[in-house]
Amino acid sequence: VMLCMVGLPARGKSYITKMLQRYLQWSGFPVRIFNAGNIRRQEGLAGAAASFFKDDNKDAACMREKVASECMEEAIKWLSMQTNVCVAIFDATNTTKTRRKAIVARCRENRGITPVFIESICDNAAVLEENYKLKMGNEDYSGMDPEKARADFIERVKNYERRYETIEENEQEGELTFIKLFNVGQKVIMHHCSGYLVSQIGFYLSNIHIQPRRIWLTQHAQAEDEGVHKGELTDRGKAYCSDLQLARGAAAAMKEAGEGEGAEMLVLMGTAPVHAATFEHMSLGSRWTGGFVADEAVLSQDNIVPQRSVSCSSYDSLANTNEFPAMSTSLLNEMDRGDYASVSYSRIQSDFPEIWAERQRDPLYFRYPGTGAESYADVVGRLRPIIIELERQRRSVLVISHLAVSRCLYGYFTGSPMEDLPNLSVDVHTIVELQPGPFGCKVQASCLDPDGPPPQ
Repeated sequence: VMLCMVGLPARGKSYITKMLQRYLQWSGFPVRIFNAGNIRRQEGLAGAAASFFKDDNKDAACMREKVASECMEEAIKWLSMQTNVCVAIFDATNTTKTRRKAIVARCRENRGITPVFIESICDNAAVLEENYKLKMGNEDYSGMDPEKARADFIERVKNYERRYETIEENEQEGELTFIKLFNVGQKVIMHHCSGYLVSQIGFYLSNIHIQPRRIWLTQHAQAEDEGVHKGELTDRGKAYCSDLQLARGAAAAMKEAGEGEGAEMLVLMGTAPVHAATFEHMSLGSRWTGGFVADEAVLSQDNIVPQRSVSCSSYDSLANTNEFPAMSTSLLNEMDRGDYASVSYSRIQSDFPEIWAERQRDPLYFRYPGTGAESYADVVGRLRPIIIELERQRRSVLVISHLAVSRCLYGYFTGSPMEDLPNLSVDVHTIVELQPGPFGCKVQASCLDPDGPPPQ
């Protein structure tokens, strides 16, 4: 599949491509981005003035087409070298019907390459202004006076607008496969999006947004019996739960900073007793409000259990009586280890070295002996609805889970290759704060246990 971006400059195309790369890579698909602007700069045209993008500048027009063609050919060459299903992302403006027609024709010359166009349209003045500010930081405007740089970029956009042709349903006799995004999450149109991979891409793009929020990942607190997970926390575990209230303090600080819906907070957790125990001890000192909290979610079917809403009114830094809902789902339960579900990792290494050695030979696809056992690859498949929910949510979210699930979620947001997931370092009694943004995800891990992370 070749995903071909379409849209004016500063419409979030590169932001979308990075999100797609992260999601597809985490899902196990080989994916690579081919950016026309990077090729232009590599060919000595960094800092090109707005005049370079004018239609009446024939030499520049020829150079722009040459750069776009080179970028497309690199993408096609890479796709042709792959042996399995893979995705190349052609990140360019591709704003004319003539350019898009040429792309489709070139793809048809190579058997098995499906072009899918993704058009990003943005008319939100506030979003555009933020995007313009981000553009001032790229190589084209390095060392340039900010006011002159902005004026030059606005002129560049106007030059593109004069020849911009939005995708229409009757383009290519109505056979063009495309996805149109309006203001990154406000509205999505999909046309001729068939097949598993293209449908998954369309569904993913239907749920993303760019609103600021934070995601906190933590494993459950230390339990008396780590293998059985009955929910009886140790004193050390209870102390950690009290420290988890810092997430609520951060949410309050976000509200004071005017971060809108991102200042609200939702808790997602598994259905194991130790998850509920962690949440309840985290909430000690706050009063429970009665009843249950219903919440729209895409976590699928009937495996979501609303939990009690927590009032934070008795927590000093949250004296405004905010409440946050909590929901549990079996999708966030630990990886099923079959016959070894009640055996700790340290004991498997010491008492069952042959099982551990087999696991180390293929950690991504290894399943422990026994009915229902899962591999890390299985857990990734199970967590796709969770990823969609985390991307969809405009509220900040605290996720309480186990080691394998935490690794998979952490790997998604940090862009880790799928094969690295089983060995990612995610400690107990540590909260990981993630702040998704246009240049990736900011990560800050804080161990809240004064004696360091307990063994897993």
